[in-house]
Formats: sequence, structure tokens, C-alpha cells
Amino acid sequence: MSRNIWLDGKIVDESDAKISVFDHGLLYGDGIFEGIRFYNGRVFRLSEHIERLYLSAKALLLKMPWTLEEVCEATLQTIRANNLNDGYIRLVVTRGIGDLGLNP
Repeated sequence: MSRNIWLDGKIVDESDAKISVFDHGLLYGDGIFEGIRFYNGRVFRLSEHIERLYLSAKALLLKMPWTLEEVCEATLQTIRANNLNDGYIRLVVTRGIGDLGLNP
């Protein structure tokens, strides 16, 4: 079964979900994540999870290109696109492609 992934603002098939080998999340672990459970198609404390994701981004001076509401909706869209009722979804945000070296 092929899965659908929300990547850079759109839903893509997992075979098309690619990141650069120069992404700082891959090279340096420079990023954040939030793991979220959902039951019967309902996400457990979605707003609180997304708020925590944004607080983590702020702590790392990591720019979030989407609003809280957009990330909430993207999370729900991804669950629906995969026809899932119960499960776990992990949101991952990295600093993206950059020069070699650490410089937020």
C-alpha cells in the first residue's frame, strides 16, 4: 500500500517524497518533530501538538513557513488522504538546504 505524505505544502505519493542530501535535517539533525496519535479519525489534542511544534521551532530559530491553522489542516488532510482511522503521524520540520556548517 502506497502512503501519501505532506511535503512542502502538498500531498505527494511516498515515492515522490524526497529531500536533498544537503538538507540540514539530514546532515546535522537540525530540525524538530512532533508525534501525534489519532483515534477514529480524530486527532488527540491537535492544537496543543501544533503549538508545541511552533514553540520548538522558535527555540531553534527555525522559520515555519505555514501558519498554525495550515499545519493543523495539513495534518488532517494527510490522515484523510491515507484513509486512516487510527494511527500515529509524525510531523518533521528541518532547516532545509543550506551551506555546510551550523548557522541558524
